[in-house]
Amino acid sequence: MLVRAARVEDVPQAARVHHESSEAAYAGIPNAPTLAGREALWRDVLSNPKRWPYVVEVENEIVGVLIIGPASEEGGAGELYVIYVHPSWWGTPAAQRLIERADEELATRFPRAVLTVLASNSRARRFYERNGWELDEVKTEPEPLFGCVPTEVALYRKNLV
Repeated sequence: MLVRAARVEDVPQAARVHHESSEAAYAGIPNAPTLAGREALWRDVLSNPKRWPYVVEVENEIVGVLIIGPASEEGGAGELYVIYVHPSWWGTPAAQRLIERADEELATRFPRAVLTVLASNSRARRFYERNGWELDEVKTEPEPLFGCVPTEVALYRKNLV
């Protein structure tokens, strides 16, 4: 299992993993992004120097994705924007390897980090909490990735130093 920086040629596989894992995690959420939308997002991320995308691969197959960077709403902090593992790899070390990479990379640049997750995603929330992330607040806000529908979101924080 190898965690490495994402490359342009990874876009189709990374987008597929992102899309299929999001669909499994958030089944029934209206207005979810399409696969084409995910591909556009990955192309944009790879051209943005303020976003640092990674993949985890096994035998040249991408099984998980990660995007980190400076926090969009909190100066001086890092943010874990995206972390998904394909459902067929749930329960393997893939997600753990990605979150460890996120912590390592963010800690080289920031003293703390934030992330948000849909409050209803109990599986992800347990994973973050096992990895030292602490719930800061749960709030309802328009979720841009789901058509700006008001959605309950959990904000987590982690000290990195």
